[in-house]
Amino acid sequence: MVLNNCTVCTVYEAKETHQRRLRVKCDGEQITLYMKRENELSDSERIRIDFFDGQIGCVRTYCEAIVRRNYDPAVSEPWIADCEVLEVIDIVQGRRYLRTNTEDEVLITSFKQGELRGDIQNISEGGLYFITKTRLGCDDTIEFDYTFVEKEYRLNAMVLREEDFRDGRYGYGCQFTELPKGSKRDIQQYVFRRQNGRIW
Repeated sequence: MVLNNCTVCTVYEAKETHQRRLRVKCDGEQITLYMKRENELSDSERIRIDFFDGQIGCVRTYCEAIVRRNYDPAVSEPWIADCEVLEVIDIVQGRRYLRTNTEDEVLITSFKQGELRGDIQNISEGGLYFITKTRLGCDDTIEFDYTFVEKEYRLNAMVLREEDFRDGRYGYGCQFTELPKGSKRDIQQYVFRRQNGRIW
């Protein structure tokens, strides 16, 4: 994932009891924090930072930050920090879930049609969209196994919409009905890493 519309973040220190707002600049995968004083942020291998992105929402993370002197005369802050996201704790979206595109073929069990093959096109913590040659009903429920961050989960979803491609294929948008314990965070990590090019 790349933060494209993020200009401010909240940094938590001292066991998250103290927090401060810092200006942020995101250029592709490079995240830079700007500070007026060197001690506004200490070098840390694991620090809590919330990024506020206008498109994605609030991205709660653990990051590594390396503080250095700023020698760019066009920037007013004398200190900057190079920031790398180590772990995404949670994503609080504004309008919708953050999705990632996939091209994974999985074995799906329909409670009405039995077993079928489906090609997952995108997935998020809210649901998935897949293409299959088997026609399903819009009130059907499906079940399948999927691996997020090296852990496999059995997922259940309800079919909400259908798209007929007129060539023997059908696309289905589905909503997860109940996520297994621990899967929400792993899905968010999976989506983040795929967006950031860390999972292929």
